[in-house]
Amino acid sequence: MTVSINVELINSETPGQKLDVPDGSTYENVLDILGINQETVLILKEKKAVPIDGIAVPGNLTIMYIASQG
Repeated sequence: MTVSINVELINSETPGQKLDVPDGSTYENVLDILGINQETVLILKEKKAVPIDGIAVPGNLTIMYIASQG
């Protein structure tokens, strides 16, 4: 079974996208799939920060870059 996540990227030139990840995936797994360094972003679910080791749930996910990408 998979979990569908709509990803919005803030402070990035990369457009958002829809991901289907395996059930039980963590937000760290989501970042790995997207090729994003976890130390450069803040992950928000319904405008609240979520832990990197939290289990990904369906719906909208906002990933905000908080450190320079250059």
